[in-house]
Amino acid sequence: MKILKILFLAVNWRVSLLKAFQDVKTHSKFPLQFIATDSDMLAPALSIADESHCLPLFSDSSCLQSFHTICKTQDVDAIIPLTNNAIDFLDKYREVLTSKNWRLFIQESHTIKICHDKWNLWKFMKQEGFNSPKTFLLAESDPPDIFPLIAKERKGEGGKNQIVIENQQDLDYCMGRYSQHIFQEFIIGKEFSIDLFADINGVPKLIVPRERLSVRGGEVMTSRIEMNSSIIVSVKKLSRKLGLTGPCNIQGIQDKNGQFFFTDLNLRFGSGSIHTIAAGGNIPLMIYQELTGQQFLNPVIKDKSIMTRYPENIFRHS
Repeated sequence: MKILKILFLAVNWRVSLLKAFQDVKTHSKFPLQFIATDSDMLAPALSIADESHCLPLFSDSSCLQSFHTICKTQDVDAIIPLTNNAIDFLDKYREVLTSKNWRLFIQESHTIKICHDKWNLWKFMKQEGFNSPKTFLLAESDPPDIFPLIAKERKGEGGKNQIVIENQQDLDYCMGRYSQHIFQEFIIGKEFSIDLFADINGVPKLIVPRERLSVRGGEVMTSRIEMNSSIIVSVKKLSRKLGLTGPCNIQGIQDKNGQFFFTDLNLRFGSGSIHTIAAGGNIPLMIYQELTGQQFLNPVIKDKSIMTRYPENIFRHS
């Protein structure tokens, strides 16, 4: 019986996620193997996979050949990227990689172009009638005229270089220092990350909103599942409009009046997606079921469950 092989690109610290995939083996009818890759040979998640490989940086001209060699020699069936840069890398070489009959868990190129650029994402939201905080880009719009604001990298992830702007003095400083940032209206309310899994035909099979109770360095540390029906309906509509497939993570804020505003869209697993998995939304199992042609089982989600995260350590002996 052929072994089903799934390769993860840029695993870095995603230890809990790879452990969740390893747990799928207890439900599997077919033998499974997980292969992890990263540019850092000491990336902790490399030790969780069945096999691991170190890759050059995506910017290195030798990366594609090294990656192709690993995929070919390991006879992989599917590739799951875990960072935005990994998605961009696969999209850049999509034509070469898809010719090998490897299932790439990435969106269409036009969707990536929208979602990996926060200015493009806001224009899309406005055009399609989705609620999103008012957003400004100095090169294409008038300076902001509302406070508070949050300045974000136009293309970035993990909350890097985000700054809350309270007044005109803060704004003047940030416009001079971060002229390429977008400036977005800061909505006061509950922050949500919504885990989504849609099948290969773009049909949403799982939508789980999680309130972000505490965040550190852009990573959710404490979250509570809240199966809010209005948020779920909005996310389903957005997913179908963009034709999303596979695992994604959508972020937004619900204001004091209950109105939900979309802020970011990650075309990959979110940092806190392990909460959804542990609460019954077993996305790794759904990926396995899709790849093996099995019927999806209707998940039962533990509503109101709470997750708190903490650091662990991995020790190696050379």
